[in-house]
Amino acid sequence: MRINMNVWLCPVRPKSWRIVKNTGIFGVSRRASNLMKQVRQNDILIFHVFKPINGIVGVAKVISEVFEDNRDIWGRDRYPLRIRIELIPDLCGHNCSAVPISSLFGEPYGDGITVEPYLKGVWLVKITEGQYRKLRARLESHNP
Repeated sequence: MRINMNVWLCPVRPKSWRIVKNTGIFGVSRRASNLMKQVRQNDILIFHVFKPINGIVGVAKVISEVFEDNRDIWGRDRYPLRIRIELIPDLCGHNCSAVPISSLFGEPYGDGITVEPYLKGVWLVKITEGQYRKLRARLESHNP
């Protein structure tokens, strides 16, 4: 079965994750405008939170088109290019435990992988359908 949407990995800091969860809004800098223009309604966002969590903590569906907003919800890092999201409760939701990013590769032994150096400065990156399926299976079994 093919998915008819893009799936994006979104690396965020713990503070930004709390804001995303509480507001239902994900935002990026204008420097990421070319990537953000590719995000569409019904796409899936997978949130990986950096240390100290170091894992995937939420999956959300995009429920709006990209819009610009300068309200100061992230402090000095405004992230004016935004989308509204809705967390998918069966795939983490608000209170799940972190799932290692190695789940994208179906690798059960790489749970200690550190990805921060490779994701610094990355706003979002598209993942494959196969990676999404592997992660989804892990999330469904990890968070019953």
